[in-house]
Amino acid sequence: MFGFTWLTIRQAREALRHGQLEDAQRLLSQPALEGRRGVISLLGQVARGYVERGERLLRNDDAEGAWRDLLQAEQLRAGEKSCDRLRATLTRLGIAEVRALLEAGEPGRANEVLLGLRQRGVRSPELPLLEEATRGWLEAADLAARGDFALAQEKAERVSRLFHGALQSLEDFRIALDKRWQTFLEVLARLHEAAQEERWSDLAVLAEQMLVVAPLHPEARRTRARGWQVVEPVTLAVGAPARLVEEEEADGPPGDGLPDRFLLWIDGVGGYLVCTNGRLTFGQATLDARVDVPLVADVSRLHATLTRDGEGYLLEAVRPIQVNGQEVTRVPLRSGDRVTLGSSCQLLFRLPVPGSTTGRLDLVSGHRLPLGVDGILLMAETLVLGDVAQVHVPVPGLRKPVVLFRHRDGLGLRHDGTLQVNGQAAPARGVLPPQALVRGEEVSFAVEPASEWN
Repeated sequence: MFGFTWLTIRQAREALRHGQLEDAQRLLSQPALEGRRGVISLLGQVARGYVERGERLLRNDDAEGAWRDLLQAEQLRAGEKSCDRLRATLTRLGIAEVRALLEAGEPGRANEVLLGLRQRGVRSPELPLLEEATRGWLEAADLAARGDFALAQEKAERVSRLFHGALQSLEDFRIALDKRWQTFLEVLARLHEAAQEERWSDLAVLAEQMLVVAPLHPEARRTRARGWQVVEPVTLAVGAPARLVEEEEADGPPGDGLPDRFLLWIDGVGGYLVCTNGRLTFGQATLDARVDVPLVADVSRLHATLTRDGEGYLLEAVRPIQVNGQEVTRVPLRSGDRVTLGSSCQLLFRLPVPGSTTGRLDLVSGHRLPLGVDGILLMAETLVLGDVAQVHVPVPGLRKPVVLFRHRDGLGLRHDGTLQVNGQAAPARGVLPPQALVRGEEVSFAVEPASEWN
């Protein structure tokens, strides 16, 4: 036994000498070495090595790596004083980052940093104030999204008092709240007027305008759905004349007839995999792939999931993923986030249209999807094509936007121009067949099923 412990200690010294801190820690943590002479001193050296490495990482702006090394050093309980010095430095930098994010008007990211500090056992007299302010700001934003602007302003004013009115980004947020509130009230009055006069087309449009300033307002969501249900479109059938959908056929939740996935090919623009489910899986493209988004990349068969609900998009890891360079396991996505699956497969997530929860994922790392598809569209209620900034798919020269939308019979088409579907004149509102070729003077695109596509 003595020979074994002596050899293990010698191996630990060698690992230390070569900077192999994890190996040294593993060797010294064996139960047979507990209480042995010299082991405590060696554990102190390992802890000091972690701190020194953490300080080097910090000098290279790798705070996450520095925190990992600090926590490893503290786990050794070797009484290494340099741990306190590194912890104080990282705490100071973490709090400074929270303040900078709040000053930049990003309470969501500030909240993520605060959660990380709490998880790492940070104690500071400044934390409670920052946590209260961040929580209040996020609550105000949520209340405004639901259309409760009076309470949102109360919350925002309370947060402003915590900073004595010195946080300019918060004051800008309050000014923007006032403007949204005024717009909301104006649209609400027009919406009630349209409802009384049963102007259903106007009702749906006004509800969409209301959802731009209050995207989670429940009444506006119901009103929009009701408005589009009443103004039923025409169904376009392959090889048959267009017919009007009878009113009794309009009952039922919109989008029941939509496939989980379909392919959208736009001449001169590119191809897209359109996903309509609220929950998607991502993984490697193989012959027997069973994921919604197959990727020709070095990723696992099932690598991650993405869920859309009333609050937004939630990304969850099955295998290693990063968001904006930070390793995560479960995180809400914001427009502009860069998601890395595995070591290098990177996608850019965007919400291009204000008030719309339809998202877009573009491969920005040189990887691809099968069949040369350029990107993934995460279709919620609508999908907008046009030649303006705020559309889901930019189509140069398309002056009058074309809107694809959910309908209980499948995929709806809404436009103000002159289009043909499979050679037939298309009405202003219609439902596309599962395989459709849409042609017009300014745009040409095809829709086809993706049930067997991988």
